[in-house]
Amino acid sequence: MGPQPSAFLPRFTAARAISISARPHNPTPCPSPAAAAPASSPHAFHAHLASVAPHLPSLLAALSRARAARLPLPPATRALAATALLRHGRLPDALAHFRLLPESDPTSPLPAPLCNSLLAALASSAGSLAHARNVLDRMLAGAVELDTVGFGVFVKALGREDDGLAGVLRLVDVVGRQGSRINRSVVAAMVIDGMCREGRIEGAWRALEELRLRGWKPDFMAYRIVAEKFRVAGRVEEEGLILKQKRKLGVAPRKAEYRECVLELVSNRLVTEAKEMAEAVVLGDFPIDDDVLNVLVGSVSDIDVDSAAMFCKFMMGKGRFPSIEVLVNLCENLCRSKKGDEMWEVFRVLLEKGYCKNARDYNLVVSFLGKAGKVREAYDVLKEVKRKRLEPDISSYNALMEALCRNDLLRPAKKLWDEMFTSGCSPNLHTYNILITKLTEMGESEEVQQLFDHMFQKGVAPDYATYTSLITMLCQENKYEQALEIFKRSLTQDAKVASSVLNMFILALCKKGNFKAALSIMCSVPSNVDNLNSHVILLKNLTDVGEVEMVMKHLKWIRSNCSSNFQNIMNELMASLSTSASLQHVTKLIQCLHSQRLVDDANPWMKLMQNVYA
Repeated sequence: MGPQPSAFLPRFTAARAISISARPHNPTPCPSPAAAAPASSPHAFHAHLASVAPHLPSLLAALSRARAARLPLPPATRALAATALLRHGRLPDALAHFRLLPESDPTSPLPAPLCNSLLAALASSAGSLAHARNVLDRMLAGAVELDTVGFGVFVKALGREDDGLAGVLRLVDVVGRQGSRINRSVVAAMVIDGMCREGRIEGAWRALEELRLRGWKPDFMAYRIVAEKFRVAGRVEEEGLILKQKRKLGVAPRKAEYRECVLELVSNRLVTEAKEMAEAVVLGDFPIDDDVLNVLVGSVSDIDVDSAAMFCKFMMGKGRFPSIEVLVNLCENLCRSKKGDEMWEVFRVLLEKGYCKNARDYNLVVSFLGKAGKVREAYDVLKEVKRKRLEPDISSYNALMEALCRNDLLRPAKKLWDEMFTSGCSPNLHTYNILITKLTEMGESEEVQQLFDHMFQKGVAPDYATYTSLITMLCQENKYEQALEIFKRSLTQDAKVASSVLNMFILALCKKGNFKAALSIMCSVPSNVDNLNSHVILLKNLTDVGEVEMVMKHLKWIRSNCSSNFQNIMNELMASLSTSASLQHVTKLIQCLHSQRLVDDANPWMKLMQNVYA
């Protein structure tokens, strides 16, 4: 019977300790004298903090050093720290510094930009509305001017709560009496939109009237949001009444005001709020500028690629196109989300409206369609490129080739290979690797060898991936002499590439149990090729199968022929033994090493063995 699970615990713990202690120690580099201590005075530290604020690690390090040195931070420095942390998305840290600002100090009032940004960030963060309310209370007590984004995001979040409308109305009464630079119509639309998104359409309808009576002037957009929700709910009569109120009581939305708000939301990293506001604009077919749509498509695609695609299609529907950078970002996110159909819909509209003016534009389309697996569509676009007598780029062919191989369409992939040469487009390293990798998977060793030879004829240098695919396949087919010939080619090409290939080659031979070939190769590797890891791989695999005599013989060879590297190899071997499947084989090896004085009594493995035997 094998040992009980509990018996493995001391062994596992000790093995981890051995693994750590056997590795060479790499001390952390010491910081420069300028970075080791905070600035000598609060004023100097403030200047230093301002200089490192754009770089988060440096910012955190500076604040940590100041805290350790107990350097007093004046309110202006606290505000600077909170602002910088907020820009980096460190909301809890920013709030902590904000709370240390004095409650009421005429000489140092709370900075309005920080307060509004923090208020909006907390209101948009799940579970932080109470903290946002505390910030708002301080702003009201200190007569800090509210802005549209700060107050709008807060009351929108408040309105989404159960019975939140009452709280919203109390706040708009207070803020309305104070006077501010808040755009009331925009805030009204934000409140209405938030309530409708929570399904509180009756409350949103009532909010329209209450806000209007308080002078907050809901505009056509706010009325349209509520009317649309009633339409979706199938309540046609109420929809008609709201639309009548819109025509009678609403005001026309101002494009510039919504533009400013959306851009401000994005700049404050409130992308979800920007997306929701823009959806109200776009779905209502209200005017919006191209640069705002570009910003939206680029930023929103990271959190909601469907909405980003909708903004893009809205833009194209108006006869305008996204910038190339924005389109690339959108397509990358569509690929990541496996939304090839949505990508094709975007490209289809672009093609219909004449977006592609040159080969570069078409290559972008073909490349992304290939990445998304839309093989047929990519083929059709490629044909259109040829019809227009434009030259397809190698990236287009590679993306399509990759899609074909990924879908096991090897015959069309070979046909595409022939088309490349016919059209005068020479394959590059990536092209060869795509086909070689797939042919290797399919076991087409002769064709793989032909492609490999073809690379050299065309002057394309193989890389690690190329050699790995070919040598692994040859080892699996027990064609060790051919594998060795391929490895020798890597030696003549580049020592760094050969070193990586050697690791893989030795591992492949060990998996097949061909240790004699692996030993022979290791004893013939030129001195300019780094082989430390390869020696360790071989020695570890020999130990795992109990070939301790071969381990000792090879260690003796290493000591005689690679004496400068011997101790490093021993250290790595000792560390690797902690993952060995057989403690019996490891014990036998350690005893042999101890008898040859290669391991002393203080070695962690010797202590472990003593504990096990005890």
